[in-house]
Amino acid sequence: MRPEVLNRLNRYRAELTAEQVPAAVVEQWTDAALPCATLSLNGAGPTVGRYGGPLLLPPDAPDPEFPLVASLNCADLPEEVTGLPLPPDGRLLLFGFPDPDAGGDAMYVPEGATVEERTGIHDYSEESGLEDWREIHEAFWQGDLRLTADVSLPFHGCKAVATAHGWRGEELPWAPYDNVHHALLDVCASGFPAGGWVQVGGHPKHESMDTNPVESVAIHADETGDLRDWVLLAEWHPGIEGREGLSLHWAIRRQALAARRFDLVETTMFWNP
Repeated sequence: MRPEVLNRLNRYRAELTAEQVPAAVVEQWTDAALPCATLSLNGAGPTVGRYGGPLLLPPDAPDPEFPLVASLNCADLPEEVTGLPLPPDGRLLLFGFPDPDAGGDAMYVPEGATVEERTGIHDYSEESGLEDWREIHEAFWQGDLRLTADVSLPFHGCKAVATAHGWRGEELPWAPYDNVHHALLDVCASGFPAGGWVQVGGHPKHESMDTNPVESVAIHADETGDLRDWVLLAEWHPGIEGREGLSLHWAIRRQALAARRFDLVETTMFWNP
């Protein structure tokens, strides 16, 4: 993590200590912290990608099933910031649609690849019953995404975090301490940015404290049950009227990420309307 991010985490540790949270709990909780990148239209950092189009794909790439959410420059998202071994260059494309009956996927376009602009979007209004498909797509945010280097803490009692730290479910140390949760946003530089935003890496930051989207994906797709193999690639909070409280999550196995197998990305949606 960058020094300024570690400084925020240290202030968080000091705040919990001042609230008389036991030292062992403070350390277990802060040990679960992960770096992440928060990308928003109103961030103060450098431009690292773009919300929306144009959609530039290699000629032989299939038409995506879902609209383009964001195009991210991998070279501007180093592992120091995201905690993820993204490719050193090229673009990561995130596709999705903010509806529980839809979903998303991802695609990697290498640096220097021949690309062409694709127009239009796949419209499955009739087959899905989503009559407002195009109306919602037109409400997608557009513009440059700016980077905030951030730190991420789990918002929920998370089996994956517990497994990684050797805790049994009944021993999750943060559960009895409301002040742990109250201080969460203080340690995150970006909080919940106004408008739509994307988080790359870290723990999911969504409204439910009872479910972990990465855990949900892993349980569904991983026959071995080893949840530590999975990471959050990205999370999208659309900030679209009528879709408040909704978040879309892209998760991937670590091995697939290292091999640049973004076709193996799995998605899950959470919505608290």
